[in-house]
Amino acid sequence: MKRSMLLLMTTLLTGSALAWAADDFRGWSRDHGKVSPTWVLPKKMAPQNMLWTVPDMAGSHKSGNFHEPDVCGGCHASIIGQWKGSMMGNAWNDPVFLSVYATYLKRAKTHDEQSETAMCSRCHTPIGYLDDDQARYLGGKLPAVSASGVSCDVCHSVAASAGTGNGAFILQPGNAAKDEAGTKFGPRSDAVSPFHGSAPSQLHTRSDMCGMCHDVGHAHNIMPIENTYTEWRQSPYNTGDSETSTHCQDCHMRQDEKHPATGSTPRPDLPGFSADEGMGAKKRDHIWQHNFVGGNLAVTALLGHNPQAAMAADRLKNAVTIEEVSASPVQKGTLATLTLKVTNSGAGHYLPTGLTYVREMWLDVMVTDADGKLVYRSGDLDEKGNIRTGAVIYKTVLGEGGRERKPTFFLPAAVQILSDKRIRPRGHSLEDFTFSVPGTARLPLVFAAKMRYRSAPQWLVDELLGAKAPQLPIFDMAELRGTL
Repeated sequence: MKRSMLLLMTTLLTGSALAWAADDFRGWSRDHGKVSPTWVLPKKMAPQNMLWTVPDMAGSHKSGNFHEPDVCGGCHASIIGQWKGSMMGNAWNDPVFLSVYATYLKRAKTHDEQSETAMCSRCHTPIGYLDDDQARYLGGKLPAVSASGVSCDVCHSVAASAGTGNGAFILQPGNAAKDEAGTKFGPRSDAVSPFHGSAPSQLHTRSDMCGMCHDVGHAHNIMPIENTYTEWRQSPYNTGDSETSTHCQDCHMRQDEKHPATGSTPRPDLPGFSADEGMGAKKRDHIWQHNFVGGNLAVTALLGHNPQAAMAADRLKNAVTIEEVSASPVQKGTLATLTLKVTNSGAGHYLPTGLTYVREMWLDVMVTDADGKLVYRSGDLDEKGNIRTGAVIYKTVLGEGGRERKPTFFLPAAVQILSDKRIRPRGHSLEDFTFSVPGTARLPLVFAAKMRYRSAPQWLVDELLGAKAPQLPIFDMAELRGTL
Protein backbone atom coordinates (compact mmCIF):
# COMPACT_ATOMS: atom_id res chain seq x y z
CA MET A 1 0.00 0.00 0.00
CA LYS A 2 2.78 2.44 0.85
CA ARG A 3 4.45 1.96 -2.50
CA SER A 4 1.21 2.29 -4.47
CA MET A 5 0.22 5.46 -2.62
CA LEU A 6 3.61 7.04 -3.29
CA LEU A 7 3.35 6.10 -6.96
CA LEU A 8 -0.15 7.51 -7.24
CA MET A 9 0.80 10.81 -5.62
CA THR A 10 3.93 11.14 -7.71
CA THR A 11 1.87 10.49 -10.83
CA LEU A 12 -0.65 13.09 -9.76
CA LEU A 13 2.06 15.66 -9.21
CA THR A 14 3.98 14.99 -12.41
CA GLY A 15 0.77 14.89 -14.38
CA SER A 16 -0.31 18.36 -13.29
CA ALA A 17 2.24 20.70 -11.78
CA LEU A 18 5.32 19.62 -13.67
CA ALA A 19 3.64 19.92 -17.03
CA TRP A 20 3.25 23.67 -16.71
CA ALA A 21 5.58 26.11 -18.43
CA ALA A 22 7.82 28.34 -16.36
CA ASP A 23 6.13 31.48 -17.67
CA ASP A 24 2.82 30.34 -16.17
CA PHE A 25 4.20 31.23 -12.72
CA ARG A 26 5.82 34.55 -13.52
CA GLY A 27 4.96 37.09 -10.85
CA TRP A 28 3.17 34.72 -8.45
CA SER A 29 5.36 35.95 -5.57
CA ARG A 30 5.96 39.54 -6.67
CA ASP A 31 3.96 41.11 -3.82
CA HIS A 32 5.16 38.89 -0.97
CA GLY A 33 7.18 41.79 0.40
CA LYS A 34 3.88 43.18 1.69
CA VAL A 35 3.32 40.14 3.91
CA SER A 36 4.27 40.95 7.49
CA PRO A 37 5.07 38.63 10.43
CA THR A 38 2.12 37.62 12.60
CA TRP A 39 4.00 38.75 15.73
CA VAL A 40 6.61 41.46 16.32
CA LEU A 41 7.49 41.33 20.00
CA PRO A 42 8.34 44.30 22.23
CA LYS A 43 12.11 44.56 22.56
CA LYS A 44 12.15 43.67 26.24
CA MET A 45 10.37 40.36 25.45
CA ALA A 46 12.08 39.47 22.19
CA PRO A 47 15.22 37.38 21.58
CA GLN A 48 18.32 39.46 21.12
CA ASN A 49 18.46 38.59 17.43
CA MET A 50 14.88 39.52 16.58
CA LEU A 51 15.25 42.65 14.49
CA TRP A 52 12.71 45.25 13.46
CA THR A 53 13.30 45.04 9.73
CA VAL A 54 12.13 43.06 6.71
CA PRO A 55 12.83 39.32 6.35
CA ASP A 56 14.65 37.70 3.46
CA MET A 57 12.55 37.61 0.31
CA ALA A 58 12.62 35.83 -3.03
CA GLY A 59 15.97 36.61 -4.65
CA SER A 60 17.82 37.22 -1.35
CA HIS A 61 20.12 34.17 -1.74
CA LYS A 62 21.28 31.61 -4.28
CA SER A 63 20.86 27.89 -3.80
CA GLY A 64 24.60 27.54 -4.40
CA ASN A 65 25.22 29.33 -1.08
CA PHE A 66 23.85 26.37 0.89
CA HIS A 67 25.40 23.00 1.65
CA GLU A 68 23.44 19.81 1.15
CA PRO A 69 22.53 17.98 4.39
CA ASP A 70 24.91 15.07 3.75
CA VAL A 71 27.81 17.52 4.07
CA CYS A 72 26.65 18.26 7.62
CA GLY A 73 26.23 14.54 8.19
CA GLY A 74 29.97 14.10 7.77
CA CYS A 75 30.35 15.26 11.38
CA HIS A 76 26.79 15.05 12.74
CA ALA A 77 25.90 11.51 11.63
CA SER A 78 23.43 10.76 14.41
CA ILE A 79 21.59 14.05 14.07
CA ILE A 80 21.37 13.84 10.29
CA GLY A 81 19.90 10.36 10.66
CA GLN A 82 17.14 11.74 12.87
CA TRP A 83 16.51 14.67 10.53
CA LYS A 84 16.15 12.49 7.43
CA GLY A 85 13.13 10.80 8.99
CA SER A 86 11.63 14.06 10.23
CA MET A 87 8.87 16.15 8.71
CA MET A 88 11.45 18.96 8.39
CA GLY A 89 13.61 16.73 6.22
CA ASN A 90 10.54 15.73 4.19
CA ALA A 91 8.91 19.15 3.93
CA TRP A 92 9.34 19.06 0.14
CA ASN A 93 9.14 15.29 -0.07
CA ASP A 94 5.81 14.81 1.70
CA PRO A 95 3.61 13.09 -0.92
CA VAL A 96 0.40 14.29 0.73
CA PHE A 97 1.57 17.91 0.65
CA LEU A 98 2.80 17.56 -2.93
CA SER A 99 -0.49 16.13 -4.17
CA VAL A 100 -2.50 18.89 -2.49
CA TYR A 101 -0.02 21.49 -3.77
CA ALA A 102 -0.47 20.18 -7.30
CA THR A 103 -4.22 20.79 -7.08
CA TYR A 104 -3.57 24.35 -5.83
CA LEU A 105 -1.34 25.00 -8.83
CA LYS A 106 -4.08 23.85 -11.18
CA ARG A 107 -6.97 25.65 -9.47
CA ALA A 108 -5.36 28.98 -8.55
CA LYS A 109 -6.79 31.52 -11.02
CA THR A 110 -6.88 34.91 -9.33
CA HIS A 111 -3.71 36.75 -8.36
CA ASP A 112 -4.52 36.37 -4.66
CA GLU A 113 -4.93 32.61 -5.04
CA GLN A 114 -1.69 32.33 -6.98
CA SER A 115 0.23 34.44 -4.48
CA GLU A 116 -1.04 32.33 -1.58
CA THR A 117 -0.04 29.14 -3.39
CA ALA A 118 3.48 30.49 -3.95
CA MET A 119 3.77 31.34 -0.23
CA CYS A 120 3.58 27.64 0.68
CA SER A 121 7.04 27.11 -0.77
CA ARG A 122 8.56 29.75 1.52
CA CYS A 123 8.57 27.27 4.40
CA HIS A 124 8.47 23.97 2.49
CA THR A 125 11.53 24.77 0.36
CA PRO A 126 13.11 27.91 1.84
CA ILE A 127 16.20 27.64 -0.35
CA GLY A 128 14.15 27.25 -3.53
CA TYR A 129 12.01 30.22 -2.53
CA LEU A 130 14.90 32.49 -1.57
CA ASP A 131 16.67 31.61 -4.80
CA ASP A 132 13.52 32.92 -6.54
CA ASP A 133 13.43 29.61 -8.39
CA GLN A 134 9.72 29.94 -9.21
CA ALA A 135 9.92 28.04 -12.48
CA ARG A 136 11.07 24.98 -10.55
CA TYR A 137 9.45 25.21 -7.12
CA LEU A 138 6.10 25.89 -8.74
CA GLY A 139 6.41 23.86 -11.88
CA GLY A 140 9.48 21.71 -12.14
CA LYS A 141 12.26 19.82 -10.41
CA LEU A 142 14.32 21.63 -7.80
CA PRO A 143 18.06 21.05 -7.33
CA ALA A 144 18.86 18.63 -4.50
CA VAL A 145 19.84 21.31 -1.98
CA SER A 146 16.51 23.11 -2.47
CA ALA A 147 14.50 19.89 -2.43
CA SER A 148 15.98 19.00 0.97
CA GLY A 149 13.17 20.96 2.63
CA VAL A 150 13.94 22.60 5.96
CA SER A 151 17.55 21.46 6.11
CA CYS A 152 20.49 21.93 8.47
CA ASP A 153 21.84 24.87 6.50
CA VAL A 154 18.46 26.59 6.58
CA CYS A 155 17.87 26.57 10.33
CA HIS A 156 21.49 27.00 11.34
CA SER A 157 22.03 29.87 8.90
CA VAL A 158 19.24 31.84 10.60
CA ALA A 159 21.16 34.78 12.01
CA ALA A 160 18.07 36.75 13.01
CA SER A 161 14.34 37.07 12.52
CA ALA A 162 12.12 39.97 11.56
CA GLY A 163 9.44 38.78 13.95
CA THR A 164 7.48 35.55 14.15
CA GLY A 165 5.25 34.00 11.51
CA ASN A 166 4.99 33.98 7.72
CA GLY A 167 8.61 32.89 7.28
CA ALA A 168 10.17 35.91 9.00
CA PHE A 169 13.70 34.50 8.80
CA ILE A 170 16.90 36.37 8.00
CA LEU A 171 19.59 33.99 6.79
CA GLN A 172 23.35 34.40 6.65
CA PRO A 173 24.63 31.38 4.70
CA GLY A 174 28.16 30.78 3.54
CA ASN A 175 29.03 30.00 -0.06
CA ALA A 176 28.92 26.28 -0.68
CA ALA A 177 29.91 26.77 -4.32
CA LYS A 178 33.26 28.06 -3.07
CA ASP A 179 33.42 25.55 -0.19
CA GLU A 180 32.89 28.33 2.34
CA ALA A 181 30.67 27.16 5.19
CA GLY A 182 30.24 30.52 6.89
CA THR A 183 28.93 30.75 10.45
CA LYS A 184 26.32 28.41 11.89
CA PHE A 185 24.02 29.63 14.64
CA GLY A 186 22.67 27.52 17.48
CA PRO A 187 21.93 27.33 21.21
CA ARG A 188 25.53 26.80 22.45
CA SER A 189 28.11 29.45 23.26
CA ASP A 190 31.08 27.05 23.30
CA ALA A 191 30.57 25.11 20.05
CA VAL A 192 33.70 24.68 17.92
CA SER A 193 33.93 23.17 14.43
CA PRO A 194 36.86 22.66 12.05
CA PHE A 195 34.51 23.26 9.11
CA HIS A 196 32.39 26.29 9.96
CA GLY A 197 32.24 29.19 12.35
CA SER A 198 29.88 28.90 15.31
CA ALA A 199 27.88 31.57 17.10
CA PRO A 200 25.27 31.45 19.87
CA SER A 201 21.73 32.53 19.02
CA GLN A 202 19.12 33.30 21.63
CA LEU A 203 16.47 32.87 18.96
CA HIS A 204 17.36 29.18 18.61
CA THR A 205 16.54 28.54 22.28
CA ARG A 206 12.98 29.86 22.10
CA SER A 207 9.62 29.13 20.51
CA ASP A 208 10.02 32.29 18.44
CA MET A 209 12.41 30.31 16.20
CA CYS A 210 9.83 27.60 15.43
CA GLY A 211 7.06 30.16 15.12
CA MET A 212 8.68 31.75 12.10
CA CYS A 213 7.13 28.97 9.98
CA HIS A 214 4.57 27.52 12.38
CA ASP A 215 2.41 30.65 12.46
CA VAL A 216 0.97 31.52 9.08
CA GLY A 217 -1.59 34.06 7.94
CA HIS A 218 -3.16 34.17 4.50
CA ALA A 219 -0.98 36.29 2.21
CA HIS A 220 -3.75 38.76 1.39
CA ASN A 221 -6.47 38.77 4.04
CA ILE A 222 -4.44 37.84 7.17
CA MET A 223 -6.83 34.98 7.95
CA PRO A 224 -4.99 32.53 10.24
CA ILE A 225 -3.95 29.39 8.38
CA GLU A 226 -1.69 27.83 11.01
CA ASN A 227 -1.62 29.33 14.48
CA THR A 228 0.57 26.91 16.42
CA TYR A 229 2.94 29.55 17.80
CA THR A 230 0.08 31.88 18.76
CA GLU A 231 -1.67 28.98 20.49
CA TRP A 232 1.50 28.31 22.49
CA ARG A 233 2.08 32.00 23.22
CA GLN A 234 -1.38 32.36 24.74
CA SER A 235 -1.12 29.09 26.70
CA PRO A 236 -0.05 28.24 30.27
CA TYR A 237 3.20 26.83 28.85
CA ASN A 238 4.27 30.41 28.15
CA THR A 239 4.76 32.05 31.54
CA GLY A 240 5.77 35.40 30.06
CA ASP A 241 9.35 34.73 31.17
CA SER A 242 11.54 33.01 28.58
CA GLU A 243 13.56 31.34 31.36
CA THR A 244 10.58 29.59 32.98
CA SER A 245 8.44 28.93 29.90
CA THR A 246 8.18 25.51 28.30
CA HIS A 247 9.25 26.18 24.72
CA CYS A 248 8.56 24.13 21.58
CA GLN A 249 12.10 22.72 21.80
CA ASP A 250 11.47 21.44 25.34
CA CYS A 251 9.00 18.89 23.97
CA HIS A 252 9.79 18.41 20.30
CA MET A 253 13.56 18.27 20.72
CA ARG A 254 13.59 16.03 23.79
CA GLN A 255 11.67 13.14 22.27
CA ASP A 256 13.44 9.91 21.43
CA GLU A 257 12.24 6.32 21.07
CA LYS A 258 11.87 5.93 24.86
CA HIS A 259 10.52 9.33 25.90
CA PRO A 260 7.39 10.91 24.34
CA ALA A 261 8.37 14.24 25.96
CA THR A 262 4.90 15.81 26.08
CA GLY A 263 3.26 18.12 28.58
CA SER A 264 1.96 15.06 30.45
CA THR A 265 5.19 13.00 30.47
CA PRO A 266 8.77 13.55 31.67
CA ARG A 267 11.03 15.53 29.35
CA PRO A 268 14.48 14.37 30.46
CA ASP A 269 17.92 15.48 29.39
CA LEU A 270 19.42 13.12 26.82
CA PRO A 271 23.21 13.20 27.29
CA GLY A 272 25.64 12.43 24.49
CA PHE A 273 27.61 13.91 21.62
CA SER A 274 26.26 16.08 18.80
CA ALA A 275 29.25 15.20 16.61
CA ASP A 276 31.65 12.25 16.42
CA GLU A 277 33.50 11.90 19.71
CA GLY A 278 36.64 11.07 17.74
CA MET A 279 36.52 14.54 16.23
CA GLY A 280 36.92 16.12 19.62
CA ALA A 281 33.25 16.77 20.30
CA LYS A 282 32.31 17.49 23.88
CA LYS A 283 29.96 15.26 25.82
CA ARG A 284 26.86 17.29 26.61
CA ASP A 285 24.29 16.97 29.37
CA HIS A 286 21.64 17.14 26.69
CA ILE A 287 21.69 16.65 22.92
CA TRP A 288 18.78 18.35 21.19
CA GLN A 289 16.96 15.71 19.13
CA HIS A 290 16.09 16.41 15.48
CA ASN A 291 13.25 13.94 14.87
CA PHE A 292 10.66 16.72 14.43
CA VAL A 293 7.75 14.38 13.92
CA GLY A 294 4.85 15.97 15.80
CA GLY A 295 1.77 13.81 15.38
CA ASN A 296 2.40 12.92 11.74
CA LEU A 297 2.08 9.18 11.91
CA ALA A 298 0.70 8.75 8.39
CA VAL A 299 3.42 10.36 6.27
CA THR A 300 6.37 9.10 8.32
CA ALA A 301 5.03 5.54 8.03
CA LEU A 302 4.25 6.04 4.36
CA LEU A 303 7.84 7.11 3.66
CA GLY A 304 9.24 4.20 5.65
CA HIS A 305 10.60 6.24 8.57
CA ASN A 306 9.45 3.76 11.20
CA PRO A 307 11.23 5.20 14.29
CA GLN A 308 9.61 8.58 13.66
CA ALA A 309 6.24 6.94 13.01
CA ALA A 310 6.49 5.19 16.38
CA MET A 311 7.39 8.51 18.03
CA ALA A 312 4.37 10.18 16.43
CA ALA A 313 2.19 7.43 17.91
CA ASP A 314 3.79 7.96 21.34
CA ARG A 315 3.11 11.68 21.11
CA LEU A 316 -0.51 11.23 20.04
CA LYS A 317 -1.36 8.79 22.83
CA ASN A 318 0.09 11.14 25.46
CA ALA A 319 -1.82 14.21 24.31
CA VAL A 320 -5.45 13.62 25.36
CA THR A 321 -7.42 12.10 28.23
CA ILE A 322 -11.11 11.14 28.41
CA GLU A 323 -13.09 11.06 31.67
CA GLU A 324 -16.71 10.29 32.51
CA VAL A 325 -18.21 13.36 34.21
CA SER A 326 -21.79 12.27 34.69
CA ALA A 327 -24.52 10.02 33.41
CA SER A 328 -28.25 10.36 33.96
CA PRO A 329 -30.15 7.46 35.57
CA VAL A 330 -30.77 4.76 32.99
CA GLN A 331 -34.36 3.55 32.67
CA LYS A 332 -35.89 1.58 29.87
CA GLY A 333 -38.02 3.58 27.46
CA THR A 334 -36.49 6.94 28.46
CA LEU A 335 -33.67 9.22 27.35
CA ALA A 336 -30.24 8.92 28.95
CA THR A 337 -27.27 11.30 28.74
CA LEU A 338 -23.57 10.49 29.07
CA THR A 339 -21.22 13.45 29.61
CA LEU A 340 -17.54 13.06 28.80
CA LYS A 341 -14.68 15.42 29.58
CA VAL A 342 -11.91 15.58 26.98
CA THR A 343 -8.70 17.26 28.18
CA ASN A 344 -5.70 18.47 26.20
CA SER A 345 -3.23 17.10 28.71
CA GLY A 346 -0.05 16.91 26.67
CA ALA A 347 0.17 19.51 23.89
CA GLY A 348 1.48 23.05 24.25
CA HIS A 349 -0.88 24.14 21.49
CA TYR A 350 -4.48 23.47 20.50
CA LEU A 351 -5.58 19.98 19.52
CA PRO A 352 -5.49 19.54 16.68
CA THR A 353 -3.05 22.16 15.42
CA GLY A 354 -1.41 23.02 12.11
CA LEU A 355 -3.69 22.73 9.06
CA THR A 356 -6.70 22.18 11.28
CA TYR A 357 -9.25 22.47 8.49
CA VAL A 358 -7.84 19.17 7.16
CA ARG A 359 -7.02 17.26 10.37
CA GLU A 360 -9.70 15.03 11.88
CA MET A 361 -9.78 14.34 15.62
CA TRP A 362 -13.10 12.94 16.80
CA LEU A 363 -14.96 11.00 19.50
CA ASP A 364 -16.27 7.55 18.66
CA VAL A 365 -18.82 6.59 21.33
CA MET A 366 -20.69 3.28 21.48
CA VAL A 367 -23.28 2.17 24.03
CA THR A 368 -24.45 -1.45 24.24
CA ASP A 369 -26.70 -3.35 26.61
CA ALA A 370 -25.67 -6.28 28.82
CA ASP A 371 -26.19 -8.68 25.89
CA GLY A 372 -23.93 -6.65 23.62
CA LYS A 373 -26.79 -5.24 21.53
CA LEU A 374 -26.12 -1.78 20.10
CA VAL A 375 -28.06 1.00 21.82
CA TYR A 376 -26.27 4.10 20.51
CA ARG A 377 -23.36 5.02 18.25
CA SER A 378 -21.70 8.33 17.36
CA GLY A 379 -18.48 8.83 15.43
CA ASP A 380 -18.42 5.59 13.44
CA LEU A 381 -17.44 5.43 9.76
CA ASP A 382 -19.63 4.83 6.75
CA GLU A 383 -18.88 2.25 4.07
CA LYS A 384 -16.52 4.69 2.30
CA GLY A 385 -14.46 5.36 5.43
CA ASN A 386 -15.90 8.80 6.19
CA ILE A 387 -17.11 9.96 9.60
CA ARG A 388 -20.90 9.85 9.81
CA THR A 389 -22.82 13.08 10.25
CA GLY A 390 -23.42 14.17 13.84
CA ALA A 391 -20.08 13.12 15.33
CA VAL A 392 -18.12 15.36 17.69
CA ILE A 393 -15.16 16.47 15.54
CA TYR A 394 -12.39 18.80 16.66
CA LYS A 395 -11.30 20.94 13.70
CA THR A 396 -11.74 24.27 11.96
CA VAL A 397 -13.88 24.96 8.91
CA LEU A 398 -12.72 27.53 6.35
CA GLY A 399 -15.07 29.58 4.18
CA GLU A 400 -14.82 31.12 0.73
CA GLY A 401 -17.16 33.17 -1.43
CA GLY A 402 -18.90 36.51 -1.19
CA ARG A 403 -21.49 37.51 1.37
CA GLU A 404 -22.76 33.93 1.57
CA ARG A 405 -19.75 32.05 2.92
CA LYS A 406 -19.47 28.39 2.00
CA PRO A 407 -17.12 25.77 3.49
CA THR A 408 -14.00 25.11 1.42
CA PHE A 409 -10.90 22.93 1.39
CA PHE A 410 -9.29 25.14 -1.27
CA LEU A 411 -7.04 27.13 1.03
CA PRO A 412 -5.92 29.83 -1.47
CA ALA A 413 -9.54 31.00 -1.81
CA ALA A 414 -10.39 30.93 1.92
CA VAL A 415 -11.29 34.27 3.47
CA GLN A 416 -12.78 33.35 6.84
CA ILE A 417 -12.88 30.76 9.61
CA LEU A 418 -16.50 29.64 9.79
CA SER A 419 -16.09 27.52 12.90
CA ASP A 420 -13.37 26.42 15.29
CA LYS A 421 -13.93 23.52 17.66
CA ARG A 422 -10.62 22.51 19.21
CA ILE A 423 -9.16 22.08 22.70
CA ARG A 424 -6.76 24.66 24.09
CA PRO A 425 -3.57 23.69 25.97
CA ARG A 426 -4.47 22.26 29.40
CA GLY A 427 -8.07 23.03 28.56
CA HIS A 428 -11.03 20.69 28.21
CA SER A 429 -14.30 20.24 26.42
CA LEU A 430 -17.48 18.69 27.86
CA GLU A 431 -19.46 16.59 25.42
CA ASP A 432 -23.02 15.32 25.97
CA PHE A 433 -24.33 12.20 24.26
CA THR A 434 -28.10 11.74 24.60
CA PHE A 435 -29.85 8.60 23.42
CA SER A 436 -33.02 6.57 23.85
CA VAL A 437 -32.87 3.41 25.98
CA PRO A 438 -34.97 0.69 24.29
CA GLY A 439 -37.61 -1.03 26.37
CA THR A 440 -36.07 -4.35 25.34
CA ALA A 441 -32.53 -3.49 26.50
CA ARG A 442 -31.05 -5.61 29.26
CA LEU A 443 -29.36 -3.43 31.87
CA PRO A 444 -26.78 -2.37 32.78
CA LEU A 445 -25.59 -0.48 29.72
CA VAL A 446 -21.87 -0.23 28.97
CA PHE A 447 -20.06 2.37 26.92
CA ALA A 448 -16.75 2.64 25.06
CA ALA A 449 -15.36 6.03 24.01
CA LYS A 450 -12.32 6.56 21.79
CA MET A 451 -10.55 9.69 20.66
CA ARG A 452 -9.55 8.98 17.08
CA TYR A 453 -7.15 10.86 14.79
CA ARG A 454 -6.60 10.95 11.05
CA SER A 455 -4.41 13.31 9.03
CA ALA A 456 -7.13 14.11 6.48
CA PRO A 457 -10.71 13.14 5.57
CA GLN A 458 -10.95 9.95 3.54
CA TRP A 459 -13.17 11.64 0.95
CA LEU A 460 -10.47 14.24 0.30
CA VAL A 461 -7.88 11.53 -0.35
CA ASP A 462 -10.39 9.77 -2.61
CA GLU A 463 -10.96 13.00 -4.52
CA LEU A 464 -7.21 13.53 -4.99
CA LEU A 465 -6.27 9.98 -5.92
CA GLY A 466 -9.40 8.51 -7.43
CA ALA A 467 -10.61 4.93 -7.30
CA LYS A 468 -7.24 3.53 -6.23
CA ALA A 469 -6.93 5.78 -3.18
CA PRO A 470 -5.87 3.82 -0.07
CA GLN A 471 -7.56 4.04 3.32
CA LEU A 472 -5.73 6.54 5.51
CA PRO A 473 -4.62 5.10 8.86
CA ILE A 474 -6.63 6.03 11.95
CA PHE A 475 -4.92 6.24 15.32
CA ASP A 476 -6.70 5.90 18.67
CA MET A 477 -5.27 8.56 20.97
CA ALA A 478 -7.25 7.67 24.10
CA GLU A 479 -9.97 5.27 25.24
CA LEU A 480 -12.43 5.00 28.14
CA ARG A 481 -14.85 2.23 29.07
CA GLY A 482 -17.50 2.23 31.74
CA THR A 483 -20.90 1.08 32.95
CA LEU A 484 -24.06 3.20 33.03
